[in-house]
Amino acid sequence: MSTAHRHDSFTLEKIYPNCPAHVWAAWTVRDKRAAWLGARDLEIDFRPGGYERSSFRNDMGEHVNETRFFEIKQGERIVLAYSMAVNGRVHTVSLATVVFADENGGTRLTYTEQMCVIPPSDGVDGRRQGWDGLLEALAVYLANDRPGRAPAA
Repeated sequence: MSTAHRHDSFTLEKIYPNCPAHVWAAWTVRDKRAAWLGARDLEIDFRPGGYERSSFRNDMGEHVNETRFFEIKQGERIVLAYSMAVNGRVHTVSLATVVFADENGGTRLTYTEQMCVIPPSDGVDGRRQGWDGLLEALAVYLANDRPGRAPAA
C-alpha cells in the first residue's frame, strides 16, 4: 500500500418509510443516535460549532470518531467534518453532508462524503461499507422506534 494520502468520495442514498421528522430525530437526539450507532459512550453537542465523539473496540483495536458540525438546517441538512483514528492514529478525515427530503411521506436520506485517506487505511471501500451498515442499522432502529416504546439501546 502506498504511503501517500489520497482523496476519494462516495454517496449513499436510502429511503425510509418514516417521515422526515422521525428520521431527523434519530440523527439529532443523543439517545436515539447512540442506539442506532451502537455507541453507548456517545458525546454530542448538536449545534453549529458543536461536536460528537464516540469510540468502539474490535480486533483491530480502539476506533475513535471525532466530529464537528458546521451547518445544521433544521429538518433538511447537516454538514459535518470528522476524523477516524485506530489506536490513536488518524487514517481518514472527511467532510460529509446529510440531506433529508420527503419521499411520499417517507424520507429520502442522501449521505455524501469526501475524504482524505491517510495510509494505511481501509479507505473509501471501508468507509462506504461502514456507512452502509450504519444506515441499515438506522432502518432497523426506525422500524422499532414507535411512540410509547422505549428505544433499543
